[in-house]
Amino acid sequence: MTLQRPGSVQAGIRARLTAERHSVPAPGTFCPSRLFSAILIVACTCSTAVAQAPESYAVPHLFSLPTATTTRQFGMGGMTSCVLDIGFPNPAFAGALESSRAAVRVSRTEFDGGLKLTGWQGWYATPLRPGEGVQVLGLLLDSERGNVAAPEGPPLPGTLDETDLAFHYGRRLSEQWLVGAGIAPVFHTTFNLYNPADGSVVVHADSEAEFGCRVGALYQYAPEGFVGFVFDRYDEDVTFSAPTLPAPASFSFTSTEWALGVSGRLDERVLGAAEWLELRSEDDGRVSETEGLHIGIEVAATDALSLRAGSNDGALSLGAGYEHEGWVVNYAYLDDWNDDSVGAAFGSSDTHQFEVGRTW
Repeated sequence: MTLQRPGSVQAGIRARLTAERHSVPAPGTFCPSRLFSAILIVACTCSTAVAQAPESYAVPHLFSLPTATTTRQFGMGGMTSCVLDIGFPNPAFAGALESSRAAVRVSRTEFDGGLKLTGWQGWYATPLRPGEGVQVLGLLLDSERGNVAAPEGPPLPGTLDETDLAFHYGRRLSEQWLVGAGIAPVFHTTFNLYNPADGSVVVHADSEAEFGCRVGALYQYAPEGFVGFVFDRYDEDVTFSAPTLPAPASFSFTSTEWALGVSGRLDERVLGAAEWLELRSEDDGRVSETEGLHIGIEVAATDALSLRAGSNDGALSLGAGYEHEGWVVNYAYLDDWNDDSVGAAFGSSDTHQFEVGRTW
């Protein structure tokens, strides 16, 4: 996301700020000219955001359902298509279930600009009969207000939120092939920028999916070896408002995500995986896109303890997990998650994730 101001307006603001530097009021003195300059900066930033901010509604997608996975797989680079786990983004894995399972994951991402994201994800999966199963998952992402940077001028406070709910069904077609499908009846996103002077909303983007679905396929070539493919599509109605608009503007965006990956045993104690993922939102020339390679390994240090490392589109990921009598506890760390897409606006980041689950 990029915010820009026209050059003529920039020149006017610079001239006013230069004039102010020649007459500095005493501390605590009310200065109408400085207040006016601050309002000008906010108004100009918002006016040029109109051209580009409709795509900003898709920023939460980078941290929520379209790319969401388990803490174990985040520690391995963020796999979504090819690793069988206590939860799974690829609905085809529901066809491989032999036991019921449930887990809860919490993720905390803190950006240098002050924005802090907290994401809660929970899921429950169970077999219906041999070779057939279902999964229910939900995700809630919210944020504390933090700075969103512009190329020039001061940053503006911002927040982003998303609420998701999905149902998955999977079936085994043969010893090697599994397929699955899912729907997302709830997929709601908001993005806000605020006036730093009084905290009022100056830019607001809100989206609701009219239709959301996911399909997946797996080729199982070994007990823990899979080639996996996932494809998502969401048709979203986006409403965008700003003080410079006479009325809220509406857009219809199509968001798609696909991932293709492979996993397998490198030896009896090492599991490896690699995946390519692309997320794209577009409408009549407005395009927001991110893509990248995910690679990772998991090493069984003991029968109960596993250590993990990976690269999430160039971002380092590390993790560890412990299993005992059906219980699973996982931790993952990500450095600069989605930095290529949001680093310029939000700054560098650190992400910590914790997950507790059980199979029975």
